[in-house]
Amino acid sequence: MTTYFSVGAAIFLTLMAAGMWGSWMQVVKHLKGFPIEGLVFYLYSFSLVLIWAVTLLLAPSLIPEGVVAATAKIEPLVMLKILTGGAMMAIGMFVSLTVLSRLGLLLGTAISNIISSILGIVVSISEEGMPSSDNALALLISCVVVFIVAGLVCNYASVLRERDRAEAEGRTVQKAKGTITGGVMAMIILTAVLTTGWSIGTAAGTAAGAPPILTCAYMATGSFLGSAAVAVVLFTRRHEWKTVLCIGTSKKPMLLGLIASLCHYGGNLISIYAMPVISATLSFLFGRTSTVWTYFWGLFYREFAGSKKRTYIVLAVGILLFFAAVALLGMFNYS
Repeated sequence: MTTYFSVGAAIFLTLMAAGMWGSWMQVVKHLKGFPIEGLVFYLYSFSLVLIWAVTLLLAPSLIPEGVVAATAKIEPLVMLKILTGGAMMAIGMFVSLTVLSRLGLLLGTAISNIISSILGIVVSISEEGMPSSDNALALLISCVVVFIVAGLVCNYASVLRERDRAEAEGRTVQKAKGTITGGVMAMIILTAVLTTGWSIGTAAGTAAGAPPILTCAYMATGSFLGSAAVAVVLFTRRHEWKTVLCIGTSKKPMLLGLIASLCHYGGNLISIYAMPVISATLSFLFGRTSTVWTYFWGLFYREFAGSKKRTYIVLAVGILLFFAAVALLGMFNYS
């Protein structure tokens, strides 16, 4: 395996990528009625251009043999996994928006995160094997459990925040947006399965020794193709192409899509390039810290303003559990 960074640098870059992943959704706050599905379409469209531009620009130094020659060395099955993984990730984004709209952000996210955490780690291990550390299985299980518990605790802090708001405003707490019917649960599971596309594509490329930047480029290609396929059906059926393409309206949504792509696929590129040093499996787990940044942004936007002390304590415990999981990851052998 070619070493691109030191272990410490690779971990830092992966955590930085997680911060970018946990930040890109903040642009949603500025859409002002623009369809969020349109933002996702722009996200993956700009990502395709961005990542391939970077790939071609850096190819002379990062891929001396050339993009075409390096691509030819990637086995067809591996290439299929990379493209399919990228497409699954993008389609999963569209499906998750439907789930959240029907079930509500808190409950939908909590359930989906649990399932995707388990599936993601299983897929990564199946592609590249178990990390070479003493008691690796026990450590992996411990990390996954702590990450899941951390997410649930932070989610509970959000529930308490809503209760605090309702009490301060003298109203009753609104009931959940929807109930978990068989159909909704099927969509949640489908979202979690599609989300594993990230693990499928990156682990396949890393295990096969494909140039990281090329893995990211073909992941972005798959994501664009997947999002474009959904967009054609969705926007045509809704007669929204004029709105989505910003014809006769502000082009701000396009700018927001560009910003989102810089954070989302920019983070992907950083993570994938650092992945050969720490493995796709451990990189996936470090990436779970993206949730922490969602709550940091919530604090920045004063979404917890007026909450009781108990709510802040619960949130702090959840965030500390995320850091505890990162500490557990530090116990692995990265040699």
